[in-house]
Amino acid sequence: MFPLRLFIWVLLPFMAFSAAGQDSSRTVIDIRRIKLHEDIDGLQSKICALDGKPDRMIVISRDLDLDLLLTDIYTRQTDTLQLEIEKNATADHRIKVKYLSGLNILLEELLRSFRSNTLPASEAATLLEAYRQYMWLDIRGLGITGIVDHFPYDINKILLGENSVFFENPALEAARVMMFRQFAALHPDQVLSRIEPYLNASFADSLIVEAAHHYPGNFYNYAAAAATPIGKKIRSIDDTLVQMITSIADESSGRLIFPFLHAITKRRISVDSIKSAATDKFAYYRLLVNTQIQYMDDMLASDTPILFQEMGIMIKRKAEEIFINEINALHDEPEAVRFKILEPLGAAELYYIIVTGEDVIYTSSYTGVYSRMMGRMQKRGGDALLMEVRFDRFKKFVRMAAAYNKLDLFLSSMPAENAQLLIKGFVRGLEKNLNLEDAVDVADSYGSISNAAIRNLVKVEIASNLEQQQLLGNGRGVAIYDILKLLFMSASDSSQLLSLKYGIPPVYALPLSNLTDSTGRIVQQVFFYGDKDGKESFANFMSMFRGKKEWKIVQEENWVEIKSLVGRSVWIFANLPLDNTMGDDPDAKAQALLVDYLHEQGLEPTIVIHRGHSYHLKYTVSQLPPSAKIIVLGSCGSFQNLNTVLNICPEAHIVSSKEVGTKLVNEPVLKLINESVRLGQGVDWISIWHQLEKQFNTGVAKERFDNYIPPHKNLGALFIRAFTNRGQ
Repeated sequence: MFPLRLFIWVLLPFMAFSAAGQDSSRTVIDIRRIKLHEDIDGLQSKICALDGKPDRMIVISRDLDLDLLLTDIYTRQTDTLQLEIEKNATADHRIKVKYLSGLNILLEELLRSFRSNTLPASEAATLLEAYRQYMWLDIRGLGITGIVDHFPYDINKILLGENSVFFENPALEAARVMMFRQFAALHPDQVLSRIEPYLNASFADSLIVEAAHHYPGNFYNYAAAAATPIGKKIRSIDDTLVQMITSIADESSGRLIFPFLHAITKRRISVDSIKSAATDKFAYYRLLVNTQIQYMDDMLASDTPILFQEMGIMIKRKAEEIFINEINALHDEPEAVRFKILEPLGAAELYYIIVTGEDVIYTSSYTGVYSRMMGRMQKRGGDALLMEVRFDRFKKFVRMAAAYNKLDLFLSSMPAENAQLLIKGFVRGLEKNLNLEDAVDVADSYGSISNAAIRNLVKVEIASNLEQQQLLGNGRGVAIYDILKLLFMSASDSSQLLSLKYGIPPVYALPLSNLTDSTGRIVQQVFFYGDKDGKESFANFMSMFRGKKEWKIVQEENWVEIKSLVGRSVWIFANLPLDNTMGDDPDAKAQALLVDYLHEQGLEPTIVIHRGHSYHLKYTVSQLPPSAKIIVLGSCGSFQNLNTVLNICPEAHIVSSKEVGTKLVNEPVLKLINESVRLGQGVDWISIWHQLEKQFNTGVAKERFDNYIPPHKNLGALFIRAFTNRGQ
């Protein structure tokens, strides 16, 4: 006996055409419907060609049997259904057009779903049969509700949605109510946004109660809209949590009260006491922190607090609004003035300013908060502080301490055995979190750890955890620890096959071959802007080359060309910072003309420099050439743009600043890069950064330099890319 797969494969060419061909020769099709049949045939061909082959075979899954079945359904069976519609003696022209149009819509939706990968192939196999069943019920004038639950939501959405051809069926609206129940079961987090047309359905109350219990943050927004239909419905429901959230939403300070919902339900605190605390910014922030610590105790007792994330969001918001914005703004004031606002705060409250303020806190602000936090500990060590906050976000804290060169100091404040346990805890359990935040923290920390013993301990723990995950057969855990292991090993052994295994560029250095074009040139592009600072930056930049025997300068109308005369061929193109005060943006035109010139000449920059204020950065980013392998963002706060840049230039090594970008640092960085490539040495970030650390070792210069983040300390971004690329 032939296997089923072989049987279908042998008969497939005949199955696709025989029934349609034989019957169609005896079926006269009204010329008014010919175009509909042609459209259906065209869609069948497009579906078959999705794999790039213009044949009569659908290849959409990794299961050959399933692909063969889909091919039969959407070729032979679809042709058969077309003929059934045409041969229906009880149907007039309008009815035949109706159901042929429905078949056309079905195939259009199927094609779209296959292209967007939104409909599983296994469900697609039932779509045509579902249409056939709905159609015959509709033809006989029968309601369609009886078979709605026979088919999954994605199928019903295609057949009973807004474009449904069953609009005349008396049970369509009832069927759509049933379909909403299917939707609610699949997408409970979206119920509130879709439920308004179904508020009178028997299941509406129960779905709203479920939303309150499982998605209270989203529920609050709808409860607060008291005048809307759903807001009125919510107020009619007799459920303790629903009514509690509603009463909070009705308060003028409801948003400030809301994060305490869990504490309120536990009767630890009253709404009135929260409202009282909210009148004093220090009292309210202190209450937030104390409640967060209580919530951590609840977590340890397996009692996950309602709105646990909302509490963290509110702490972050208040830490930034009340404290971080002020100490950042007073950057140039004496410490006694700048940090005066922190005087009432204890160590735990300062800790939360640090761990929630990563995105906005300046380096000098961090240093001031950190020193005051440790000062509040008196004779207690950092381990006591972490125990006080129940180790909440301690991996974030460790990463930031490493990034700001405080980790060694923090670890030295506690017994050595506790310091080792902390580092082990920092590295362990990364596979348990649904997101990658903890793993990214570990990746980012490593490049900032200067203590050799701690670096070695991290590597040992990574290797140990990798082995454990391999024994457990946990693919996700293996990937996390394997990527970290290779990332860290690459620092000392450039032969590690990180690039080949995970499709990401070298981490700690770039060989010259990655920066040269086919002729051996290294092309660099520099973006300048025509304001006062831009002109000064341009003058400083040019001073690195003027009068130097190693370089030749050619002035063009809109840009300057700088070419090396000694060593490797380095060509630098920088647009002129033409005066933009008149409003016609001549500097933007100069940049555009230079971009066009480079493209016309086949010159692909592998090094790109941004010189200008942060508000100019978006214009540079929008013009970044995908060929860029090194990008130096010399503006304030450019660190926050890493993801945007990597989306355009996925292989780029990025130098950025967390705080103030300055020529004091930009020029030495560029000089070392240019000299390194001119001398044919490639770019070794660890070596370059060690040279810069010696140069910027005291005072304001050191503070400014410490704001700069080199590529080898951006390991978190590389980790995410490698994890995303695994298995591809």
